[in-house]
Amino acid sequence: MSWLRNWLNRAKENQDPGEESSSRTDEHQQTGERAPGASSDEDHRQGFHIRDAERRQLRRLLRRQDDLSYDLQRAEESLNEENQWTERIEQLNQAIEQAMADREAIEPSTESTPRVQLDPVPIEIVELKEEEPANVRLRIGSTEIGYREEIDWAERGHNVANPELRRMAGDVEPLLPDLESAERTQELREHLLHSLSTYANQLLEHAAAGSELPAMTLADITRTCPACGGWLDQKNRCPICAELNWKRQEIDDDLRRLRKERDDVISDLERQRDRLPIVRRQLAETQSDIEKLRAKGVEPAS
Repeated sequence: MSWLRNWLNRAKENQDPGEESSSRTDEHQQTGERAPGASSDEDHRQGFHIRDAERRQLRRLLRRQDDLSYDLQRAEESLNEENQWTERIEQLNQAIEQAMADREAIEPSTESTPRVQLDPVPIEIVELKEEEPANVRLRIGSTEIGYREEIDWAERGHNVANPELRRMAGDVEPLLPDLESAERTQELREHLLHSLSTYANQLLEHAAAGSELPAMTLADITRTCPACGGWLDQKNRCPICAELNWKRQEIDDDLRRLRKERDDVISDLERQRDRLPIVRRQLAETQSDIEKLRAKGVEPAS
């Protein structure tokens, strides 16, 4: 078999170097082994992803460092004797004191009270007609005042609104006494016109309901409020006191709002002071993590 060995040796000597390298590469691929000196694309890609994740982490840490630095500045400021919280609390205290003083000052004007109460002259019912158009005629002494129902009609002639009585005849001028000023006289005139109109509408409502008609005098419609001296309405309500109570309610609403804001500012001040050691620890931990990444050569992407 010497001839066979001689033939194999000559074939090996004549083999091309590239073919030998290719055969060795094929052999390594078949056995799953990496060729000596060959670079790994997989390792390169894996290293790129790791470094990109570290850059993103560094950016997040830097943003967190900025936020914590701002929080630390606020927390340290809260320890000062004078700071933005104490200044706001002082402003709110002054506003509360002013509002309370304004509330105490809400009293009936001495220039507008007391009002005059007229004599108990009966208000007689001369005419009371319920059918449309309704009519009510009143007599006070020698003065007569007439009211008539005004009806609002739609295109088809149907009543579209509840009718109301309007003064059609007479005036209250003869009922007015001599007062100290024209302003007081005008106030009394307007009050009598309003009260008599209200009384006429009440008469019409009682007649429609079949109930007893209420009797009234001039003294009844000019009754004065024991609290402020102003005139009472038909339901014993005082418009002046109602307006003053409305003003007090407005100030009470403002006081509740101011006190709530003051409580919120005080709570925020206490919270800032309590958070100071926590913020310092969190900032130190964040800065430590940043230094570790930068020690590895990681820098945030531009």
